[in-house]
Amino acid sequence: MKIKLILILLLFLNNIAFAKTKFEKRFEKDLNKISKLNSFVDNEGNPYELDENINKDKTIIIIYTHGASGSDRKVEGCNKFWRKIPQIIYQLDGIKIKDYTIKTYQLCSGARGWTQKEEDKFWEIYDKNNQEVKSVLNLKDKNGVLLIDKWAGTTKRKVMKLKIDEFRKNGFKNIVLSGQSAGGWASLVLKSNFPSEIDGVIAFHPARSGKFAKTKKPHNGWVNWRKYKISLIRVEKLDNVLVYAHEKDKFENTKTLKFLSESKNVKFLDVSDTKCKGKITTAGYHAISISDCFASQDPRAKEIIKYLKQIY
Repeated sequence: MKIKLILILLLFLNNIAFAKTKFEKRFEKDLNKISKLNSFVDNEGNPYELDENINKDKTIIIIYTHGASGSDRKVEGCNKFWRKIPQIIYQLDGIKIKDYTIKTYQLCSGARGWTQKEEDKFWEIYDKNNQEVKSVLNLKDKNGVLLIDKWAGTTKRKVMKLKIDEFRKNGFKNIVLSGQSAGGWASLVLKSNFPSEIDGVIAFHPARSGKFAKTKKPHNGWVNWRKYKISLIRVEKLDNVLVYAHEKDKFENTKTLKFLSESKNVKFLDVSDTKCKGKITTAGYHAISISDCFASQDPRAKEIIKYLKQIY
């Protein structure tokens, strides 16, 4: 009888240990939804299936990740044109770099983050503790999941890392991350934390703190939160990084991104003098480097090929 009770107890505890939280179930649901929009994209912008007989050792995969909408409660797919892989990246598909062939991949990474209640709780505690970031890093939901792990910035990186792991598991070892805004920022974070798994990063206007660059007198809470996000990028670990930035970018500009230049392995491209104009629908100069104009008319678009030749 005792043995039977022990077995029942062990089975009960085992089920608890492996039971998925509501957040995990929601994440998997979101991942299934946005993954349907993932694909390789040819040099004309059309999705295609990769040849199963491709030489994986001689293939460079550039994974492009879009920016963020600013809401933790929305699933951000790639059905909007400003979230699709841009011409400056997909035009590289099929190009040869020595013995390697480039393949470009569109990754939709916009899984949901906090609920409204969780977000309110996070910032309430943050404000009560004089806007000290360390005061909220250990906050948990009712299932024991850290709220910081449920933040959309974290889920974006999680989606990206899962895709990197998938490609590596399937035999692809030559991986370069690329992204605009939050996608570029997440690429830098991942590269600095998993340097041996990612060969390089092409970041277009990386940003993760809202319109910080435009704020003349940001309050302490804003500054501290941004410092935390910067701390996620281990600058000393960065190498083979190419960053595009514009002085009129309202989110992060050539001055606010200067902390990246602490690494001699980061190449910084100031595109402030480009003849291309920013559009309201793509946040003005914040997306100028991923515009069709920049890809086809600005000679600095070709710097990516030079950059890749240095790596491979």
